Amino acid sequence: MKIYFERTGGFAGIKTSASLDTDTLPPNESEQLCNMCDNMNFFNLPSKLESKSGAADLFHYKITIESKDGKHTVETTDMSMTPEFENFVNFLSDKALKK
Repeated sequence: MKIYFERTGGFAGIKTSASLDTDTLPPNESEQLCNMCDNMNFFNLPSKLESKSGAADLFHYKITIESKDGKHTVETTDMSMTPEFENFVNFLSDKALKK
């Protein structure tokens, strides 16, 4: 599974991105990512997770996953993600910042 992660916006407007391939990650991290994707049913999420209210300086996230099941992209903000999606974003953000 390949994951492409991009975070933009925020107060400073800094762009952060990462590309991950579960085949090259340590087995525990690969399993954790696959479980997170399964638990939030990533491939059945809408392309945009919209928030009912807006706020200035939100982070915007764009995540694309390619797997044997196909390719799917989801865009969201800090205000519109579920707790499961937030855990996934935090994991990916941590990976992006360590690059």
